[in-house]
Amino acid sequence: MSEQYWIGGFFVDEARNQITHNAHTQTLPPKALTVLTYLAKRQGEVVSQEELLNQVWKDTVVSPNTLQRCIAQLRKALGDDGKAQGLIKTHAKKGYSLEAAIRWEDQQKGHFGDNDALDKSPTHLYAMPEDNKTIKAGFNKKQIFTLSLIIALVITLLISITRMLWPSSVLTPSPANAMRIIDIRLLTSTDDRELASTYSPDGKFIVFQRFPEVMCKSHLWAKNIETQQEYQLTRELGTYGNLAFSEDGASLTVVKQNNCSAPAQQKKCFLLQQVDFEQALLSPQTPTTLMECKHTEIKSPTWMSANDIALLQKDQGRWRLIRYSVSANKSTLLYEVSNGSVVSYAFSKSHNLIALTAVHESGVLHVEKLAPEGTLLSSNPINFNGVIPQYGAIYPNFSPIDGHLIFSTGKQLFTVSFDGDISPISMPLTDAIGTPLFHPNGKKMLAIKGHYDSDIVSVPLSQFSHSAHVPQIVAQQPDVLPPVNYETVVRSMQEENRAKYQPDGNLIAYFSEGDGTSQVWTTTIPQGAAGSQNDFPHSAADSNYTKQRSQFPTNTYVRNILWAADGRSLLVNASSQLTRLYLNSKEEAISLNYPVRSLFHWDSQNKTAVANILYKGVNTLVELNLTNSEFRILTHHDVTWAAKTVTGELIYKDNADKLWISGAIENELIPELTTQGSHQNFIVKNDVVYGINDHYQLWKYMLENGTLEFLGQLPESVDYITDVNDNAILITLRVAARKDVVELSIE
Repeated sequence: MSEQYWIGGFFVDEARNQITHNAHTQTLPPKALTVLTYLAKRQGEVVSQEELLNQVWKDTVVSPNTLQRCIAQLRKALGDDGKAQGLIKTHAKKGYSLEAAIRWEDQQKGHFGDNDALDKSPTHLYAMPEDNKTIKAGFNKKQIFTLSLIIALVITLLISITRMLWPSSVLTPSPANAMRIIDIRLLTSTDDRELASTYSPDGKFIVFQRFPEVMCKSHLWAKNIETQQEYQLTRELGTYGNLAFSEDGASLTVVKQNNCSAPAQQKKCFLLQQVDFEQALLSPQTPTTLMECKHTEIKSPTWMSANDIALLQKDQGRWRLIRYSVSANKSTLLYEVSNGSVVSYAFSKSHNLIALTAVHESGVLHVEKLAPEGTLLSSNPINFNGVIPQYGAIYPNFSPIDGHLIFSTGKQLFTVSFDGDISPISMPLTDAIGTPLFHPNGKKMLAIKGHYDSDIVSVPLSQFSHSAHVPQIVAQQPDVLPPVNYETVVRSMQEENRAKYQPDGNLIAYFSEGDGTSQVWTTTIPQGAAGSQNDFPHSAADSNYTKQRSQFPTNTYVRNILWAADGRSLLVNASSQLTRLYLNSKEEAISLNYPVRSLFHWDSQNKTAVANILYKGVNTLVELNLTNSEFRILTHHDVTWAAKTVTGELIYKDNADKLWISGAIENELIPELTTQGSHQNFIVKNDVVYGINDHYQLWKYMLENGTLEFLGQLPESVDYITDVNDNAILITLRVAARKDVVELSIE
């Protein structure tokens, strides 16, 4: 039976995998909550690691690191310092104990211990307990219905009076307001992450990807919604994209990424694969490859007929829509934008229409309607009107509201009409939610609800004084490296990232989602320390150390942060628009003619920047003049990251993870780093390049003499390497990446 109890001011709801404190709710992995509950039942006792592993992970072999990770997650959620250990105490070579007093819900209010009652009351509001006072219960369904009826009658009366007095002032409700979410339920809830869900054509099954903890590869799974039975569909783990059913539900199609074999022009090859769904329900299958792309990218397959699959294909930097014939094994162009790029598309069999969003030459996002054969029926610019950022990319799907699509910004749900008008939808969620996909009956929709938590850590350079030098590219890369030691600098229960050291100062700038929105913050580094456990960690909400520097709207997302040379201001790329934030609270918007996809370098004195801009639908590396919006193209390579050396040389990474350096006549590959590039970023300091390879090994490369040095082994939870100074490297580590498939009922 799932438990509910209090640990001090923290309410633990094991059934919902949640801990609530001061009206703030955190979602944790189920196993972490099971560990906490087991310790709570043995409050004050020392419970051995072996006992916890045997009780929580019955019939499953896991390492002690798994338990230690759960303890770290619990301490963080409970605000417990790993050194002070005020709540959960570690007993060396013995185990753990929960030292705080426990108050069980069924001891204080009988019906709270009734799980059935809780299941029937999802709107229950938890009140904070006080000594010698009764806990206030939330509203039941009857009270909520009565209150809703009264509110509805009052609103109707007010509207009627308003119409009589001011008939011209009453606005017609937007189509989005006609859609109301009445229920949300979890369809998956495991320690793993579930993504990319879709319904089977008959609506009986959902299929999704399930990622084992930390791993970047997944299995394909199915779940019978009525029986709750789950089925593993694939034998081997793979890097899969979105899933799509054939019309009859017999085949499941997906794009899988593999490492390319020669000859190829890219690091990853893209395979369009098919799974026999009925056979996979009986036993896991190996997908059949329909075609392989070694020189272009493909994604987002959708069955349009019994024999044709629509796909997005990247050609010379631009995405276009193609149709692939399974029987003929050939593809034809369905639609492309001249000097632009398709962003997303959706196909509706019932409407016999294709809806897509596309960026045109001006950089303006359009919503477009196509006939199934690719004929353009309508095209209109999207009217953002300040509701979401101007250059926000949206990925809409068809909705039951005629003429309107539905999409998510990650924070909110919206509809967009084919005329380009955006309207918000009321959504009772606190966690981020992905764009929904509707059930065949139109009354329910699937979405991915998740919580992402990453911390900023400092890696002291002093630990690398005895690393092994590899002076030649032919030298063997070490198979085993010592683990890298690091110290937490900034942490909260939300995402922190993109940390940058202040030039000649004691601040670190970074972005945080600590208050539920993406904002720029700064925190103080203690004098004389690159970061030590005596001074860190501290919360992003601790005013003694940190300060919020921006006030961006809710649906803004901070992509990059750079300091001015004098350390008195920051240049921020937020949702593809640049803003200069001064430490004296002054704010200056930088007006440009193009969306900025990534910001790499800022020369604050000469007012120029190196960035990827969206130019004629293609991400293009340029040097921007921030005063007049003019730019100079630096390369026509598809660049994923770039930096400048102190002498002004440009170093960049292409889409095959090869590193290049600018030359007198042409750009040149850096041969020593041919196999060291990865999807991770790199940084440059004093003509030394620091990076992370595909094996999560931290390395540095000296441009002056071409020496490559391997420093140590990082955990697979590393997200990005973001900055370096004379004492330490800043890195972002994932703490939790919880993703669940949810079903939303609407009326």
